[in-house]
Order: sequence, then structure tokens, then C-alpha cells
Amino acid sequence: MANGTLINFQVMNDEKVVALLKRTREKAKDLRIPLKQSGILMLSSIDKNFRAEGRPKKWAPLSPMTIAMRRKKGRGAKILQDTGRGKSSIVYKVVSNQKVQIGTNLDYMRIHQEGGSIKMPARDIYPVKARALHWVDPNTREDVFAMHVHQKARTVKIPQRKFLLYQEEDKKNIVKIFTEYLEEIVR
Repeated sequence: MANGTLINFQVMNDEKVVALLKRTREKAKDLRIPLKQSGILMLSSIDKNFRAEGRPKKWAPLSPMTIAMRRKKGRGAKILQDTGRGKSSIVYKVVSNQKVQIGTNLDYMRIHQEGGSIKMPARDIYPVKARALHWVDPNTREDVFAMHVHQKARTVKIPQRKFLLYQEEDKKNIVKIFTEYLEEIVR
């Protein structure tokens, strides 16, 4: 340090200090305990993201077509929560002494996290529980009945709805978890 005051000291052969440093260094190599606590914390935060339908920024609303399909099936209008399968697939796993992974193994959840387009192939739609398909023509408001309908191939845009993300409070709480863990191993 130029133009400053400097005091140097070196711990030499102080068995207690050297032993404490060795123990601390060895225990700090295995962070599975705070990683597990951080994983649990993040699952709780992700659950809050789903309940709020996006935090801190709200997710894009459902399309009118999605709302209509859900209504017809007697399901709710909560975003990304039609069956609960996607949300319940999110887990954490401590994969090493230094790393925790949080995510889902469901491929379709990636498109919701990142946004993008999916290609829907052409298909024929037939009635399942009735003798004919039924809908109301949006232009004429008349009832339409058909034995089957051919739907052309199309591209559907899925908006980004981030559910795997750190909130500012999560970052602070994770730092607190690790700080408390390291303070505990020094004692």
C-alpha cells in the first residue's frame, strides 16, 4: 500500500487457529446442507410465482381460444395451471457438494419459460361424446354442426412466462442461508 499504513501479521504454529482453518476449509467444501435449504427456498418462491401468475412482472394473459377451451372442459383460467402437472414437476436436486439444480423434466414447460412458437400439424377433429361437433360461428352467431372438421397446420406463438427465476428477496435469503451455515461451521 503506497503512502499508507500497513500492519502485517502471520499466524505461525498456532495449533488452534491452524486446526480451525483446516476444519472450516474442509466443511466449506461440502455445501450440500445450504444448497438443500436454498432449493427448498426456491421451490417456495416458484410456487409464489404460480400463485401470483408472474412476479415481479405478471405473465401474458391467456388467449381467448385457450380460455374458451378451458371453459368448455370445465377448467379454470389460471395461467400455466390447467392441470397442475407442470407446476408439480418442478423439483430441486443437490447434484454435488457445490451445486443444486432446480427445474422440470417436462419438455413443454421450456416453451412457457422461454416463449416461442410451436407448429401444430394439420388434423381432423371428430366428435367424441356427441354425434356431431357443435360451435357458434363468430361472424353470424349461428349454431354450426359437423360430423368432422379439418384443421389446417398452423404456428402458435406462446408468450414467455418465466416461472424459474430468482426474486431479489430470494438472492438475499440465499446469501443469508450460506452466511449462517459458514458462521455455524466456524463456531
